[in-house]
Amino acid sequence: MRALSTFKLTVTISFMLALAGCNNISSNSNPMPDSTPIQPPASNTSQPPKGLVAQCPTFDPAKTMCTAQYDPVCVKTQVGSVISYRTAGNACSACSTPEAVSYVKGECL
Repeated sequence: MRALSTFKLTVTISFMLALAGCNNISSNSNPMPDSTPIQPPASNTSQPPKGLVAQCPTFDPAKTMCTAQYDPVCVKTQVGSVISYRTAGNACSACSTPEAVSYVKGECL
């Protein structure tokens, strides 16, 4: 009989703690998520810096994981017949899109 009483007390306390942990938050009090990008948009330029050009390997998202180190490179991208250059944080992130063709160490001019 005492075990049943202890069980009921445990269940009651657990239920009260669960209710105390819940609070009534209206949906209007939640701020909208910030839609600004974490990194500023890459600037497009028409000139890469002078230097040794490295070709980007074929992009495979299942086999690619980049670090967050900052070692800027100027990546050449091609969409159709349009070629552009943008600064990326590092070589791995530069080549992490199918449009990436090659990169040069340093920021784009």
